[in-house]
Amino acid sequence: MSDAEYLKDKKIQKIDSDVERFKAELQKAESELAGIEARIDGEIERHRQILKSKEEAFDAIREKYKAAEREYMDAKREFSRVRDSKQKQIGDLNKRADALRRRVADAGKARERRIREIERAKEKEVEKAKRQKAKEMDRLKEEEVSKVEEDKRKELGLS
Repeated sequence: MSDAEYLKDKKIQKIDSDVERFKAELQKAESELAGIEARIDGEIERHRQILKSKEEAFDAIREKYKAAEREYMDAKREFSRVRDSKQKQIGDLNKRADALRRRVADAGKARERRIREIERAKEKEVEKAKRQKAKEMDRLKEEEVSKVEEDKRKELGLS
């Protein structure tokens, strides 16, 4: 069976469509993964600078100690939140990419299984045709032998 014949199979068309969709989703996820790290690193750096600024203000203005300390702690929490958020987002995207890779692989396996099913069905058809042709040839042979036998009997005057 040629590739063009396989492409006519509805299940293979669905599988191929799924594979293309999975690949597009994987490419999008990988693109997001690449873009998100730089963006979040910039945000982390911005919050790191805020944290540094607040630390300097804390050291410079001891009489405003309590207000500056609160701002420092808030900035520190935000830094941690953003950093943790980055790790979570990257982890989630990695899981999604892994799942999509598995789906692409599974779809490929399903496609190959379907091709094998089609090939087995064709082989069964070939075997069936061979058996039918053999029966037909046996029948024709038997008729021919009977005809020759009958002709010979007539020739010899036995019938």
